[in-house]
Amino acid sequence: MSKLSDAEIAEIRDHFEFFDRNHNDLLEEREFVELFKILAPSASREMAIRGFNTIDIDGNGGIDFDEFLEWWQMNWTVF
Repeated sequence: MSKLSDAEIAEIRDHFEFFDRNHNDLLEEREFVELFKILAPSASREMAIRGFNTIDIDGNGGIDFDEFLEWWQMNWTVF
């Protein structure tokens, strides 16, 4: 995986913050489902929830920016 530039990380952070509706620095399940449905419109809610649970590495019920960034790099930077 290639190292992202500061500008790329800032852009990804903008996406994260846009979907962090309550501004608690975590994407909660409902926020992630909303984002996932935009990225993968044909995906089911159940698929989004499975993804959420996989990305929430520390199991705290939310995806922090570091978890999100790692997931984004593995799944979306190929576009």
